[in-house]
Amino acid sequence: MMTDLKYNTAGRSILIVDNDEEVRLAVAEHFSSRGITVSYADTCELALALLQDQSFDLVLTEIFIPQMGGVELARRIKSYIPDQAVIILTSSADVKYSIEAMRLKVSDYLLKPVDLDELETRIALVFMKYETRKRDRSHQFQLVEKVLEQEKKLEDNFLQAVRSLIHAIEARDRYTKGHSFRVTRLVEALLRQLNLDADFLSDVVLASQLHDTGKLGVSDTILRKTSGLSREEFFVMRTHPEVGYHILKPILSESCLGGILHHHERWDGKGYPMNLVGEEIPLGARIISIADSFDAMVTDRTYRQALSISTALKEIEKGAGRQFDPDLVPSFIEIVSKNRFPAMYTEQAGGMT
Repeated sequence: MMTDLKYNTAGRSILIVDNDEEVRLAVAEHFSSRGITVSYADTCELALALLQDQSFDLVLTEIFIPQMGGVELARRIKSYIPDQAVIILTSSADVKYSIEAMRLKVSDYLLKPVDLDELETRIALVFMKYETRKRDRSHQFQLVEKVLEQEKKLEDNFLQAVRSLIHAIEARDRYTKGHSFRVTRLVEALLRQLNLDADFLSDVVLASQLHDTGKLGVSDTILRKTSGLSREEFFVMRTHPEVGYHILKPILSESCLGGILHHHERWDGKGYPMNLVGEEIPLGARIISIADSFDAMVTDRTYRQALSISTALKEIEKGAGRQFDPDLVPSFIEIVSKNRFPAMYTEQAGGMT
């Protein structure tokens, strides 16, 4: 009886694993005539070797094969090809083998002798089931891709909005205008000098762009105050790393967030918000800290005039091992001393001497 199942198996591939040559040849001849590519192995070791070199739509294996056995073969196949379709054939009615096969979630389990037309029908059913699953997974993947795409758009829009707000805050005060841009330029140069991993570099650059996000929660009265801050005002100002961290936490990686949260920590542990010491401070935050402090020194502020670049570099050098990572300071001094950034500070008093 020929199968009347409406499924075209032509173009499929089957690996037959059986040490009975007569069975191998009979099955191979039957399915080859249906347009199926048939390969066969008389040992499990050969079968595993073939599976490493090429893929098969189905593995059809006898359960009693010397040395390893069909159940163990199925277990090994499923361990590194979980979706591989496997049908087990056996001449034993012992229920323990069928239980083991079910635990492995094989596609089917048939007792010998098996009618080849019946086997063809069972194989066609397996192929149909896998095709259905494949289509479902493809549809699910497309849905996930659309969701991720929308999330990425929302994140990009959110980050762009945050950048715009930061620029708006800086623009309201001529003394801090362009601060985040300049800090990012310095950070990028230092990262290139240090030859760090590209993924880490992108996280730190993004953190440097957004390191002052928390100042969105600080009033202009405090930000633009020309005299010294009161104790209460200073406390509010010191909250900006944590505020920025919580604003951006839903969408940024921990590596990026660490640079934002800890860019005011000090090497000696006297910084904020967590009084971290030395290498407890994330590397990205240590890099941003130097660039942030340097830019503050060489630009005019409401409470003082800018330092010259040479004077600021001496202050950075003095801070090595106290405020700044002593291993990063020499590299930072080197890149700034090469005058790579004059255009950023030409409008700042004393900035070019």
